[in-house]
Amino acid sequence: MIQIPTRIVGALVLACCTACSTVSHLEGIPPGTTLSIKGITATELPRTEDLRSKSVGNYEFVATAPDGQKLYGLLPLNVNGGTMAASILFFAPALFIGGFRDTFPFYQVDVDKQELRFKSIDTEAWRTYKPTAAESQRAKEVLEAPAGQR
Repeated sequence: MIQIPTRIVGALVLACCTACSTVSHLEGIPPGTTLSIKGITATELPRTEDLRSKSVGNYEFVATAPDGQKLYGLLPLNVNGGTMAASILFFAPALFIGGFRDTFPFYQVDVDKQELRFKSIDTEAWRTYKPTAAESQRAKEVLEAPAGQR
């Protein structure tokens, strides 16, 4: 009988788990707001998206209100400490293969106030993110770059 070391089994299980994604519910204020995330077509909110974990990089977005006003920024990500600890213990490269930063399950874009709210569970109070000028500019450059330069 072949004995497979526990570390190898743990690494394989971890690699499968870390490649998971988070389903995020996205809503907008005012009604009729559209949201485009890098690599994902712009559609009207509310909607849900299946977004993969990341070890590097961000999810740049642009929200557009019906009146044409825009909000550029980066989706706040949640560091998954459990995934990080397991990766360090069993298979450190899994941190970069699957990622350890997940999207939050709930986002609310408010173009009028130029902010994005997010939370981990439905009953939790919203946390607020206001993109800095540098983050907004970076997201704008990434999202509006010609197709060959993205």
